[in-house]
Amino acid sequence: MKHVIAFASKTALTLALLYIVLDLMYQVTFLNVLFITLILSLVTYFLGDCMILPRTSNFTAVAADFGISFIILWIFLMNIGGFNVSPAAAAVISAFCLSVFEAFFHRYLQQFVLPEDYQGETGTDSTLLRYQTEASEELMPEKDSEEKT
Repeated sequence: MKHVIAFASKTALTLALLYIVLDLMYQVTFLNVLFITLILSLVTYFLGDCMILPRTSNFTAVAADFGISFIILWIFLMNIGGFNVSPAAAAVISAFCLSVFEAFFHRYLQQFVLPEDYQGETGTDSTLLRYQTEASEELMPEKDSEEKT
């Protein structure tokens, strides 16, 4: 259930951001924005949020989400056509806005959605760093054996 709520909130906020950038700034129709949002949310949630984020850091996952978002947006915007500017510029601006949102969304995922055994930012298991030491009663070695020779 946590993943469903996270995916729904990601889709809603992605739709809002892409509506502002693509529809209001570049006059892309709402149906195209909705279709792009659904495809983009599916791909970035499963690749970036469920596969890359648990294995790497937040920065790496945001960079991967930027790359995935840029490629998907650029392909869709090239096929839609009718721009006064290049589709690559619209894709870069949209992917950047989505990446800023993703940085905060990843923090939410790390705290509330990902499993309890999530390793965190470092990617290392904290149980590996538990060292056991041996204690003895003697703090200083005896020097009797050295003095006899």
